[in-house]
Amino acid sequence: MNADLTDKRSLFAKHMLQFCDDNNLIVSSQIFLPADSYSYISEAWHTTSWLDHCISTADAHEIIRSINIVYEASMSDHIPFVVSLDCESLPEMSQEGKHACKAKLDWAKLTNEDILTYYGKTDILLSAVYLPRDAIMCSDVNCNVISHRKDLCAMYNDIVGAVYEASRSYHKYSKRGKSDTKPRWKKHVAAHHAEAKEAYKAWVQEGRPRQGPVLDYKKLTLSKFKYAVHYISKNEQVMRADSMAEKLLSKNVVEFWKEVRTHNRSNTLLPSTVEGVSGADKIADLWKQNYSALFNCVKSDPYTVGNISNRDAVGITTHEVFEAITKLSVNKASGSDQITAEHLGFASPKVAALLAICFTGFMTHGLLPDSMLAVTLVPVIKNKAGKIGSMDNYRPIALASVISKVLESILLDRLGKYINTRDNQFGFKPKHGTELCIYSLKEIVEMYRGQHSSVLIGVIDASKAFDRVNHQKLFTKLNQRGVPASIIRILAYWYANQSMQVRWGSSVSGPFSVANGVRQGGLLSPALFNLYMNDLSDQLNDCRTGCMIGNTVINHVMYADDLAILSPSSAGFQQLLNVCTEYGVKHDVQYNSNKSSVIICRAKGDKDLHFPQFYLSGEKLCVCYKAKYLGHFITDQMSDDDDILRQCRTLYAQANMLARKFHMCSDHVKICLFRAYCTPLYTAPLWGKFKKSSMHRLQVAYNDCFRILLKKPRWSSASELFVNAGVNTLQALLRNLMYRFICRLNNSKNEVIMLLSNPSYSAVRYQSYLWRHWYKCLL
Repeated sequence: MNADLTDKRSLFAKHMLQFCDDNNLIVSSQIFLPADSYSYISEAWHTTSWLDHCISTADAHEIIRSINIVYEASMSDHIPFVVSLDCESLPEMSQEGKHACKAKLDWAKLTNEDILTYYGKTDILLSAVYLPRDAIMCSDVNCNVISHRKDLCAMYNDIVGAVYEASRSYHKYSKRGKSDTKPRWKKHVAAHHAEAKEAYKAWVQEGRPRQGPVLDYKKLTLSKFKYAVHYISKNEQVMRADSMAEKLLSKNVVEFWKEVRTHNRSNTLLPSTVEGVSGADKIADLWKQNYSALFNCVKSDPYTVGNISNRDAVGITTHEVFEAITKLSVNKASGSDQITAEHLGFASPKVAALLAICFTGFMTHGLLPDSMLAVTLVPVIKNKAGKIGSMDNYRPIALASVISKVLESILLDRLGKYINTRDNQFGFKPKHGTELCIYSLKEIVEMYRGQHSSVLIGVIDASKAFDRVNHQKLFTKLNQRGVPASIIRILAYWYANQSMQVRWGSSVSGPFSVANGVRQGGLLSPALFNLYMNDLSDQLNDCRTGCMIGNTVINHVMYADDLAILSPSSAGFQQLLNVCTEYGVKHDVQYNSNKSSVIICRAKGDKDLHFPQFYLSGEKLCVCYKAKYLGHFITDQMSDDDDILRQCRTLYAQANMLARKFHMCSDHVKICLFRAYCTPLYTAPLWGKFKKSSMHRLQVAYNDCFRILLKKPRWSSASELFVNAGVNTLQALLRNLMYRFICRLNNSKNEVIMLLSNPSYSAVRYQSYLWRHWYKCLL
């Protein structure tokens, strides 16, 4: 790719710079060298170009001391350049990211006989669990008998212990991150390994002779074993490809994708130093201080429920527990109790009955055992191209008890009728999604532009919004919704007594308490957060300013904490910003003005119109011609060219990754991977206003990616390749995505969506350029 930075018209240069921007890479040569530099001399045209570049990550850029182009050393058309590095300043990586020894249970490798044995063991062990009669028969929701509480917690721990003990014989102790075997080990190596092992034992029993048939046989078996290991090491990629092909042809889909994930996974080592602190234990304590400060930054008084009426008593049934267990996702990490979803799913039905008794006792007495309340936070790097020693470049993954998720699932079903939120909120709701949210925003803006009115869009970013939720105000909102007091009490106890610890490699910090934020890793957390932010949605709608459809105000859309406000007037827009500011002050929501922006979608007659400066929380907001909202580019002209080019870059990145990692696979496997990684074109149905050249680039990118993966020349017929492979062409794929999206719109019960797409609610659909584009493509 000839990316000439000195040529402002160079398409390749724009692609390279955009690629670096998308992936947080730095063009170091552009920073260190003067703007008139060149690295290529064309003797034919007597011109110079800057075609050679040094691209680095943030950490790599920090260790560059100088870059010099050696013009006098030019022996050909390309001129060499020298990069001086301070390698001692490069961040050190530690092997401590791998646990020394950890018990693992791979349920997928257990036979049906193993599962039946485990089932039988759980049935026997659970039958021996002691049932504290007084505690489980107690129906007093205001009971304060300490022995009842202790007995219920002891019963819970016995259930967990029984389930864990039944699986103990299947545990394997292995070093974390290390794969079990190489592909085809059993077929090519296992027999030779066993034979060599037996020969070695026989040689030892004979007194380790220095000569003779016993020694010769040991050497022979050892040679065969080493040869077999060498053979599979040399042909590992081919064998892995054959293994994947066999699994796909035998329709063993689960094992096929498991091997794809294993091959595609990269083990990221942890830095030895974070923010100047070295040593795993000290870094774990540093993370503890960081998260402890974050989850205790909102000051509020503890929420107290007081005495509860017996009519608010909540009982948990065995059927509810069983249904919640079946909903759990398998193949997930366990909490500190080492129990996974498979432990419960494969256990005797007695586990559901016993947990139902336990949960009912917990709801009656308003408490939960400590092991259910423990959460382990694991910092995970967000951007590998960023600074790996910076705490800002990490996000926490929460590992909570799987049994706590069972209880949360039950409570979520119970809370469903109490915590409905406005239809402006699209986040974490069934049959909703980011595409519907973006569709609503674009349709509203285009409706106003079609009426020759400008529209202002505010993309507002709330910093750590989930982590700053005020517990007292959250439970007050639940009480105002009429949620049974016993449910509020158990949630208040849960949030007030939960503890967290941080795991960094093999080191674990001490526990710390939590005073604010919705529960990390909880199934209830998204719904509770939506409820917490719902009053903001109410207040924005009550303004009666901003965009409207008929008599209905639709001045904002939300996806969880991602908010976009809409107004055709600057005064109304600032009023909406003021509402957000006031709500943030009262509810401890902190906005990030640097990541928030304003887009002014001007009508044709307003091109020279001056708009005032806008403020959020006292900070000026930047006015941009484009911004990314929910991963989709929104521009001031509502064109989709930028978003299509984003998809082009994503396609090339995915295809090159697949071609590099799975180049030895059969065409059948590659086609399957192409469908999985390259055909889900995010927000493609929402592309309706674009240049033909942009869609042509996407067409070229889609075709090229398929050729790259199948190792076909660029001049080969893409149509023929798609037909032979049974893969949709780009146009067929886009039509399919459009049709499915239209079906989602027609079936949606969301009032905002119905106002925009249902003819019986409004005529917006008939004025929509998107609908016209869809009909043109589909009919």
